[in-house]
Amino acid sequence: MILTILYSPIGLGPDEAQYWTWSQDLSWGYYSKPPGIAWQIWLGTHLLGNTELGVRCMSVVLAALYPLLIYSLARACRLKPRTCFWAGLVMALTPLGIAGSFFAITDGGMMLFWILACLVIAYSLNRGQRPSYWLLGLIVGLGALFKWPIYILWLGILCFFPLYPLLIHRHFLIGLAISLLGLFPSLVWNAQHDWVTFRHVFSTLYVPQVPLQAKSTFFNGNFWEFLGAQSALLSPIVFILLILSFYRLYKERNTLPSALCFCGLLCFSLLSLFLTLSIFKKLQGNWGDFAFPSGIVCLCWFCCERAQKMLFWLKGGLVLSILLCLLAFLLPSLQLSLPFNTPYKINPFKHNLGWSTLRQELATLRVDPAQEFLFSDKYQMSSLLSFYNPAQQRAYFLNLQGARKNQFSFWPSMKEEQLGKTGYFIVTENHPHLDQLDDLQIQHYCHLLAKYFQTVEFKEKKILFSLGHQKVKEAALFKCINYQGLTPADPELY
Repeated sequence: MILTILYSPIGLGPDEAQYWTWSQDLSWGYYSKPPGIAWQIWLGTHLLGNTELGVRCMSVVLAALYPLLIYSLARACRLKPRTCFWAGLVMALTPLGIAGSFFAITDGGMMLFWILACLVIAYSLNRGQRPSYWLLGLIVGLGALFKWPIYILWLGILCFFPLYPLLIHRHFLIGLAISLLGLFPSLVWNAQHDWVTFRHVFSTLYVPQVPLQAKSTFFNGNFWEFLGAQSALLSPIVFILLILSFYRLYKERNTLPSALCFCGLLCFSLLSLFLTLSIFKKLQGNWGDFAFPSGIVCLCWFCCERAQKMLFWLKGGLVLSILLCLLAFLLPSLQLSLPFNTPYKINPFKHNLGWSTLRQELATLRVDPAQEFLFSDKYQMSSLLSFYNPAQQRAYFLNLQGARKNQFSFWPSMKEEQLGKTGYFIVTENHPHLDQLDDLQIQHYCHLLAKYFQTVEFKEKKILFSLGHQKVKEAALFKCINYQGLTPADPELY
């Protein structure tokens, strides 16, 4: 993965670039996420510089720990060493583990602490002891620095009280209280910023009421798409084996170690919860990824100790997973070198490509940070401009489209820092939406920008990525002279 990060054309994704901008301005919290990912990237970039490797290196380190922890979790469930070995391999070699070692996203840190928390519970159940809720609270609190859904674990433990009386203890509330300290940094930041993170989370989860006459849209989710994403996280064959293992676990639940039943039941419950929610609300494919580590233990028990003929399919599933991931990571390079065109839409890294070309184009501009600046009308693009400009100076976000608030809304604005200076406005589009950079749209952008600058000049369009003679990603560049200090109206959208 380190070699892939260094030599593949797969640049930072918009989220990664955004988290990098956060790491350049360390704080107790940020608009849409807790501060853990920014601290993680800060550490990586201080070790290896502000490069793609610096941004992602700690993800490689975290992902290297996952298989070892899953191995330990399987041992805690009293499985055979060979079964534990396969559990570690499944964690490492499915897309869940491979992608987790490449992208610098919030899931990585939370996944680490989720597995550690499951490990504490499994060891306690294995030994017939009450888990150390003090330790569990500390682990969950650390995980909450990356993603708050880790608190679902407490709900899971609470629901398992009738099945596992050993878990019932007054220290449960003490552990819960300790874990809530993981919210403290975000609370400090939000208290100073009108509680915008909580407003954002509420607006993300809130599903508006659908009129009765719109029966076809009552189930406003993406169930099949979400189910397909879950299958892809493990690879299809391994995912089917996981479902089969749930059935076998249910049949033998009364004779199996409590720790193993806990792991399987936890995974099944979380998957069921998220799949049910996806019927009513569109969910991102990675929202339920933390359900799988404990499930991997269950499926390897099934394949290695109960239905050993399934081990053949498990091996086949891992081979398929490796081949699919290898193809996915090689596809951008193959599309650049193959003598024939392949469909651009099959490339899973469309939003990561072309940024090295953008960096070269920005270098030719020779932007003087003292007199000139970069900006865009999308915070994702502003983040990418911040990372890929030669000076790595933070770009600005000008909300021309009335988009929701973001972290740029809480940093010094163009009005505060760039009055009277020249800005370069850059927008990009992917195929099949390149028509959004046609002549009519260029004129529209010139008209919008003219409200804020004395003079606006459309400079040129640059091809960022192409397949043969077909351009599939472009950037449009505008030179905007003498910023007048006006800003668009700030919509109350979170």
